[in-house]
Amino acid sequence: MPAPSHNSPSPAVPAGSGHSRRDLLKQFGGTAAAVALLAAMGPLGAAAPAAAAPTADRRIKKLLGRLTLDEKISLVHGATDPERLGQAGYLPGVPRLGIPELRLTDGPAGVNVVASATGLPPVATLAASFDRELAREYGELLGREGRTLGLDLQLAPQMELSRAPYFSRNKDQTGEDPYLNGQLAAAQVQGIQAQDMLAQAKHYLANNQRYGEFDRTRPDDPAANFDFRVDDRTLHEIYLPAWEAVVQAGVASVMAAYNHLNGEWNAENRTTLTGILRGELGFDGFVTSDWGATHSISLEAGLDMQMPDGSFFGAPLKKAIEDGTVPESALDTAVGRILGQYDRFGMLDGTRKPAPQTIDVEAGARTARKVAAQGAVLLANDGGLPLSRSALASLALIGPTAAQVAVSVAGERAYGFEDRMVSPLDALKKTLGDGHDVSYSVGVDLTGTAVPASVLTPAGGEGHGLTRKPADGGEAAADPTVDPAVDFTGDAALPAGSSCSWTGTLTPPSSGEYALKIQAWGAAAKLTLDGREIASAGTARDGFARKWSSIVPTTDGLDNGQATARLEAGKEYRVGITATGWAKGVHGRGPVQVRFAWVTPERRAADVKAAARLAKKVHTPVVFAFNGSGGTTGGSGDRTTLALPSHQDELIEAVAAANRNVIVVLNVGDPVTMPWRDKVGTILLAGYVGQEGGWSTADLLLGKAVPGGKLTVTYPRKEADHPVLDPAHPERYYGVDNTVTYTEGIFVGYRHFDREGIEPLFPFGHGLSYTRFGYDRLSVRGAGDGLEVAFTVTNRGRRRGAEVPQVYVGPAAGAPVEMAARSLAGFERLDLAPGESRRVRVRVSARQLSYWDTDNQRWVLPTAPRPVYVGSSSRDIRLTGTGTAGNR
Repeated sequence: MPAPSHNSPSPAVPAGSGHSRRDLLKQFGGTAAAVALLAAMGPLGAAAPAAAAPTADRRIKKLLGRLTLDEKISLVHGATDPERLGQAGYLPGVPRLGIPELRLTDGPAGVNVVASATGLPPVATLAASFDRELAREYGELLGREGRTLGLDLQLAPQMELSRAPYFSRNKDQTGEDPYLNGQLAAAQVQGIQAQDMLAQAKHYLANNQRYGEFDRTRPDDPAANFDFRVDDRTLHEIYLPAWEAVVQAGVASVMAAYNHLNGEWNAENRTTLTGILRGELGFDGFVTSDWGATHSISLEAGLDMQMPDGSFFGAPLKKAIEDGTVPESALDTAVGRILGQYDRFGMLDGTRKPAPQTIDVEAGARTARKVAAQGAVLLANDGGLPLSRSALASLALIGPTAAQVAVSVAGERAYGFEDRMVSPLDALKKTLGDGHDVSYSVGVDLTGTAVPASVLTPAGGEGHGLTRKPADGGEAAADPTVDPAVDFTGDAALPAGSSCSWTGTLTPPSSGEYALKIQAWGAAAKLTLDGREIASAGTARDGFARKWSSIVPTTDGLDNGQATARLEAGKEYRVGITATGWAKGVHGRGPVQVRFAWVTPERRAADVKAAARLAKKVHTPVVFAFNGSGGTTGGSGDRTTLALPSHQDELIEAVAAANRNVIVVLNVGDPVTMPWRDKVGTILLAGYVGQEGGWSTADLLLGKAVPGGKLTVTYPRKEADHPVLDPAHPERYYGVDNTVTYTEGIFVGYRHFDREGIEPLFPFGHGLSYTRFGYDRLSVRGAGDGLEVAFTVTNRGRRRGAEVPQVYVGPAAGAPVEMAARSLAGFERLDLAPGESRRVRVRVSARQLSYWDTDNQRWVLPTAPRPVYVGSSSRDIRLTGTGTAGNR
């Protein structure tokens, strides 16, 4: 038919599939390449749940008939594990019927239990690799180590879209694009489940910020628990594609998120749990609540399991069934879904793959190092990297994450093997060997020094120091006394189990911003200022503790709680410190170490000046900058600014003023602003780097590894440029009348920047290399109900390097809805030797060319020709063409 004019509506046809993806996954062996192929074929529009195999179906029905009501109920809510492995959740099983226990471990970056496991870089670093096979390898490691440590289900992958740059969990996610999110999440699922470990994708649905998300202390207060409003088209085109991808990949379980969505809690939302997840997407696994996210007996809405307890799905559920409020058939449906996954993974008939007996530490280390290297993004390079001979002859590293490796921040990850955590500074020195002197300056002191007696006054108002008393709930460490400083560390540590409090006042000698720190191990410690808690450290959970209150522990190995306060000279501030020794059941219990430390404004200024003086003396200073110093990034609270914390912009400005050869290495997990950008020519986004990240960072600086990562989120020049932080739209993040409304619609991330013509600081998909690549020979043709895009990429430099060519599609002329100027539709990571060329073929599915018709509740494929863009980023377009989907 003739092409429509640009002024007439674009003819459209329903976009469908008709393929059985689970069957195809089996045929292709479940590889990441198979996941990519199936995604290219296009997700289902309204798929029915896959039917269970007849034998398995009969087995489940037989079990349901033999289970008592109490036994059924025990399978739909969490309980306490008698073995206390430290995992997140536990189901006891029914031994008399051969139904095993189920142990659920936190993720998404490693196995988070008492025992040590590989400390992987977080998912944001993995995602920057744009590498499906590496994502599958990442998942395989989670599954393998989880099975080794006695676990059955991994709470991974995490799949929220990075909509809001303030969101504290962005470091655990794959970025702002739905296609990329789905591709990498599906690959992780395949990797995890290839080890016969169940994967639980989280957090469903539209869970994109902590602010207003959920306050478990006030669950019925709208002011603390916002409603998040997302229109139907935006849900289908932006927030559901990744969930569809993991359903197609066969994910065993889904976690319902904390927040409200369109007026309902996610854990009791029939529309999303039953209508969309099961009805449209074809999910046939089981749905678990996030921990504490259950608000009712919501079995009939589609929730199958409450975690971590039975406050609704325990005794209240039994009563509801007995009095006829809830039909027992609803319970049977939930238990059947759960047992169906047990059966699928060989947990009922003994065919489950045997678990490895020990963790292969070296294999885990290789994966962690690979992820850190391949996920590094070279944002800018004026020739500073790789380091030249001149630079290596006179080199200085500056910043705390140069001398201590920035594994990650906050929890829900494997902490890693501490004895393998080598800093970039030490890795550089060891790699270079004798004859290379690498200088160091802290720049920003995250450890500080004990607050001296001279500024402390005990309770009662006489003398210097703080009054110590035994605290309630623990063994008395000593009779009430006055300590000149709270610095009970090393040989001065208090006996195991000691619990004490210190009170008094602090009188600062000068006005300004103070960094106040509570540092502890062997005890949970808290610091209050004028009655308000401002920092904590050493808190044990699930029978163990980790040193993740800050991006790095103290230099002497304590957990490092951080806070800042602007204090006035001569004014008295009430100080309270408590240290509660770990209970006898806590893993690693030992002497109680606790310190109250600070960095004064004068010390901070002196550290910046010392760094600048060192920078002036050397050929090349390398500043390591970070965020997450107080545990906010990745923790329970969102960020409140995109600026680097701890006055690091000031540090970088000072070093850049002293030496124009400055290089900045960023250990961050989400966008930051860079007011110093025009003064710094070379910037490497290393991200959070995992336990092996010191070595990978050294490799990247030296050119032993070549950065090939790409940005998964847009970096704005200023906060107001971002669609969610636009001050004209407070409803998008801060909410209006306790409601956050996604009024940006489908224009998330780079789509917004393109629509509004805003120049970002660095665009989505951006990332340089130590070599350069050429693109040519573009071909676009109709293929089935989609497009096939082919082109050639050539390494035109002198070094081997990695490139990620990206395919974007533009809008259909005359479409009845506004479409994005460019949407990612394909990518491929290439590793090319100097002079090597590779022909790349990308299949663009009908789904990626379609829009969601809200009136008719279906996908519609416009028939107009589509612009096709191929480039090195969303803004660095090298080739353009046009294609029309064929074979309708």
